[in-house]
Amino acid sequence: MNLKPTELAFWQRYVDSAGGKEEFEDAFVSSGYAGNPQITDELLALYLSGKKTAGSSLVEDFLSAGDPLPQVGSFWIYLNGKGEPSCILKTEKIVIHKFKDVPASIAAAEGEGDLSIGYWRKVHTELYTPFLKAWGISDLNDATVITEFFKIVFHA
Repeated sequence: MNLKPTELAFWQRYVDSAGGKEEFEDAFVSSGYAGNPQITDELLALYLSGKKTAGSSLVEDFLSAGDPLPQVGSFWIYLNGKGEPSCILKTEKIVIHKFKDVPASIAAAEGEGDLSIGYWRKVHTELYTPFLKAWGISDLNDATVITEFFKIVFHA
């Protein structure tokens, strides 16, 4: 775990509330937020309301950064727009698709906009396009999307 003191304290509150440290000793825990403070807080509200149960990233982003791919059982401390821990998500399921093959069920699980695959493709194209070259992607349609399905296990 490479957490800041406030994140580590938040994690410890979760561990204590869940009955003890031992079952979490080997857990992979990371923290982060989504881009800018406004979007971050909008997404947080979707998670907390239960409308957002999944999130997608590109495998190529993880690989180019040298970061491990998400795993079932991983925990993620979601930081709000001020960088404060707000909830802890646990990855329950992972699915992988080519960008061009992402099904409508993923868009619905992500809980954003009108929940359509058209909206999902538009937003994710805008999000990913500035980084494609750095990630070694020449055609977004052939990029590999990894989708994590989450459960909130703790929130402030």
